[in-house]
Amino acid sequence: MKNSRLIAAYSFITFTFGVLFLRYGYLQLINHTQLLQQSINNYSSIVATQPVRGQIVDRNGVVLANNDASYVLAALPKYLKGSQKQLFESLSKYVNITTLDKKKFYATKNNSKNYDWVVIKDDLSDKEIASVTSHAYEFPELSVFARIKRNYPFDELYSHSIGYVGRISQKDKQKIKNQDYVSNDYIGKSGIEQYYESTLRGHLGKKSIKTDANGNEVGLIDNTAATDGQTLHLTIDNKLQKLAWNLLGDNNGAIVVIDPNDGGVLAFVSKPGYNPNWFIDGISLDDWGDLMNDPKKPLLNRGAQGTYPPGSTFKPFLALTALFLGVLTPSSTVYDPGYYVIPGSSHRFRDSEKVARGTVNLMDAITYSSDTYFYKLGLDLGIDRADDVMPMFGFGKKTGVDLPIEDSGLLPSREWKAKHFRDDYQKNWQAADSVVFGIGQGLNHYTPLQMAFATTIIANEGKVITPHFFKNTTDKNNVLIESYIINSHMLPIPNTYFKFIKSAMQNVVLKGTAHGISGGLQYTMAGKTGTAQVVAMNKDNRSAKFQGKQYKDHAWFTAFAPVDKPKIAIAVIVEHAGFGAASAAPIARKLFDYYLLGEYAVVAHKPNDAADTNDQLEYSDANQSNVESGE
Repeated sequence: MKNSRLIAAYSFITFTFGVLFLRYGYLQLINHTQLLQQSINNYSSIVATQPVRGQIVDRNGVVLANNDASYVLAALPKYLKGSQKQLFESLSKYVNITTLDKKKFYATKNNSKNYDWVVIKDDLSDKEIASVTSHAYEFPELSVFARIKRNYPFDELYSHSIGYVGRISQKDKQKIKNQDYVSNDYIGKSGIEQYYESTLRGHLGKKSIKTDANGNEVGLIDNTAATDGQTLHLTIDNKLQKLAWNLLGDNNGAIVVIDPNDGGVLAFVSKPGYNPNWFIDGISLDDWGDLMNDPKKPLLNRGAQGTYPPGSTFKPFLALTALFLGVLTPSSTVYDPGYYVIPGSSHRFRDSEKVARGTVNLMDAITYSSDTYFYKLGLDLGIDRADDVMPMFGFGKKTGVDLPIEDSGLLPSREWKAKHFRDDYQKNWQAADSVVFGIGQGLNHYTPLQMAFATTIIANEGKVITPHFFKNTTDKNNVLIESYIINSHMLPIPNTYFKFIKSAMQNVVLKGTAHGISGGLQYTMAGKTGTAQVVAMNKDNRSAKFQGKQYKDHAWFTAFAPVDKPKIAIAVIVEHAGFGAASAAPIARKLFDYYLLGEYAVVAHKPNDAADTNDQLEYSDANQSNVESGE
């Protein structure tokens, strides 16, 4: 009996140790990797490390967007328990905590992980840094450290091209569906910063840290370094950009300059602009209200989203279309009595200069901008045939420029009018619609970018090259990563027609509506003036545009130079500035002089109302006609 008990006890002990041994072997040999990872997870945390965003530089290496060190006061969410009201009250003795700071803090904290630093106050002054650090014992949960912050050194100069970065939102995260961001991260919000986000951004790194029982960092387990963003080199010429900005003076408007040889955008000005630095960490309600309520609309990208009637700058393209379709020939003439009457009608569509030119051929019609000639051509061509060819020049569709938002403008059609008008009469395309279409008025609306792009097509005699800002990218060691590949094709329009139009546009500068800017010209230039109506003129309101600036016409000038081997094409629009020859053309002349001759204008030309300036007087004889609809 005694032996049996010993045997049973021995067997039980042996069995128990056997089970334990087998379990030990299973845990150590078979399940070792999984258990080790669980063990590590119990005393470690993964922390993201930020990449340095790539710089944006112009074609000559001038930095247009960079990264500066900014000192911030921040905390880890895991140390922030309960309400932070008392914390803010205590901090206010040493740091100026604004309502906007608090709003940004709570918004970030609510979407942050335990080891995502949440900024309480950024851009600390030296005095604030000293005050907080000297009283650090009062705030053990807080830390002051330097971080990299985006900076735009030229303020509003590139607000509508480069754009800005801002704090990532939940909407941004849903849109990009990319996990390579943390809750308090930055992301491109507009312009080139948004379009080339993946290039500039880089990739997050990961740091695995040891933590104690209270979650405090006590050591480093593993570290995968972040991959910094690439440096983005643009085709922009910073000096040309600044000159274009200054030449617009206090006027609203836009200037787009393109290299016809490769489509590179040399300057892209939309005025007024705004300071993109305001948006990086959230704009204040007061500043936002000022921008939204400003009647000059500084948030509008006039270069790529502002649409305007092209006025007489449209005429060379209508002529090319008509030549291509056989509607006329270079020798076709029209009798110009100073107005045009639709057959069967008595209404007179008046010429801008109110003079009878007599018999006019196509060359002179472009040179002296005969509205009568193009009134008739618009009717003869008709909207249906125009709609078949005009898109070849980029009218009515996006240019494909590397910006996130671009307006396609409006090339009208029968279908468009029927869809957008309710009145039974207005729904139908009328003969009068074709007449005013011929001089770039009526329903025609295009962006300055589209007009500059279309001008390069004439300059290149039918070669179409997509406009772009991208030149190349390099890494932090300045090693080339990628260069732009030109995207181009040829139009099926005979080269002889392009040469004819180029010759006519050269005459515009030499002896036509823009001859006032030809004095001392050291290179050949071809261009076209234009004046786009803001209000329709008739016998009852003919003086309306002179009663206030808001009623004055917009001034256009499109041009390229040199004529035979173009290096630069320009589109200038000055809002409510009157005559294109007097306001827009002189601006273009100074831009040409700088780019082709290196002559930089020290004193900014002030078009529009500054008639007493030397610059205005220099081109005063360009203001030679009372232009209403064309020029």
